[in-house]
Amino acid sequence: MSFMSLNKPIKVVHIDATRIREELENMVKDGDLKTSGGFINFDEPATFIEKHMSYLATHPKVNPEPYLANLRTMIKIRPFK
Repeated sequence: MSFMSLNKPIKVVHIDATRIREELENMVKDGDLKTSGGFINFDEPATFIEKHMSYLATHPKVNPEPYLANLRTMIKIRPFK
C-alpha cells in the first residue's frame, strides 16, 4: 500500500435504513451472536437494534457495510477450548 492511497477520501456507501434494521434483526435471531442491549445515553436503555441504529444515524461518515460485518465478527460467541 502506498502513502498516496492512504490520503484518498473514504467511500461512504449509503444503505437503506430498513436494510440495516433487517440485518440487525437477523443478528438478534442468530443464536451464535451475543446481541445484548445497552445504553444510548447513560440513563436511556436501548435494545441492540436501537443502539446500533442510533450510532449509525449519529455518525453519517461510517460506512454501514463494513460496520455490520465487523459487528458480526465482534459479537460472535466462540466456544472455550
